Amino acid sequence: MPTPEANPKRPRAMFLALLLLTSSLLTLAGLEVAIRVLKGVGFSAVPDPAAGISMIGRVYPGSFDPNLGYVPTPGARAHNPIWNATAHITWEGTRSNGADAAPPQGVPIVTVGDSFTYGDEVNDRDTWPAKLQGLLARPIVNGGVFGYGFDQAVLRSEVLMQETDADFLIVSLIADDIARCEYSYRYSWKPYFDVEEGALVRRNMPVPSPQDAPIGESYLRRALRKSYLADFVLRRLDPTGWLVRGSVRVHERGEEVASLLVDRLADAAEEQGHGLLIVLQWLPETNSRRAGAMLKRARERDVLVLKIEGPLRSAIDSPAFSEDDFFNVTKHPGGGRQVGHMSAEGNAFVARAIAQHPSLQSP
Repeated sequence: MPTPEANPKRPRAMFLALLLLTSSLLTLAGLEVAIRVLKGVGFSAVPDPAAGISMIGRVYPGSFDPNLGYVPTPGARAHNPIWNATAHITWEGTRSNGADAAPPQGVPIVTVGDSFTYGDEVNDRDTWPAKLQGLLARPIVNGGVFGYGFDQAVLRSEVLMQETDADFLIVSLIADDIARCEYSYRYSWKPYFDVEEGALVRRNMPVPSPQDAPIGESYLRRALRKSYLADFVLRRLDPTGWLVRGSVRVHERGEEVASLLVDRLADAAEEQGHGLLIVLQWLPETNSRRAGAMLKRARERDVLVLKIEGPLRSAIDSPAFSEDDFFNVTKHPGGGRQVGHMSAEGNAFVARAIAQHPSLQSP
């Protein structure tokens, strides 16, 4: 019986596969080296997005809340040494507008949102709600909270509108806040909404305590966190999840949830008879398209919306200003840049845009 001849194509295929694998690994290694050189970091350094950040008791002055996940700690003080900014929380649990002068008299306006409303990286008097208070000569309640999603901001607005005699509500968000609606854990446990038969269904109630640890990350994800190349790619593909270690994503219906939250806001405004303005903030490298469904629903419900992107881009592109005038920018040794929250001037720009909105003009 003749001996079967070996398939000459098999060794060649194996060689080509090995060559492809080797070249791919070398390419990835080269990109890893290039990114580390550009960032000016050594080969032992490990990127650690959100390292040490917790919304409860560390870095930010937050306390556990079974309804909202966490809220600013009444009477707390927090100092940011990088930007030399100090935040004071009032005994009512909202951000102070500064102690330079007595607040104006009159019916207050409530503002809610994330860290851009709270005023991360600036002093009390330099948040946009504080600037708005000066422009309108009306008391402004800064109900912004660091790290909040659009869902938490809406829930907080319901609490603050009940606790105050405000006749106007400003809900501020960035497009990423819509993605945060898809998470049950992000820095800390949080409430979230699911959708059943076209209606919002609230989950995670009461919110688990901080002692209840989230589901651990996979081995692959933990391994990728050691790579600057993986960090560079994944913070763009999945910024909401990748930047938060241990985050728990429960669904991918954030845009649908956001649209239904607009209905919730509009219904409350109609029932309670207060004014409502949604402010869509903007920062570089943020994809505002995710807010499209929410904006469409706002138009359908005749909810007023102010989009900051257009006027802010125009100002940045003008000869008089640059991106660095409106945002706090961290410059890395290798020439890289990280755009953070808005600077005092950036917040003043936002406050002026809001103050000029027709809904806030005196009759």
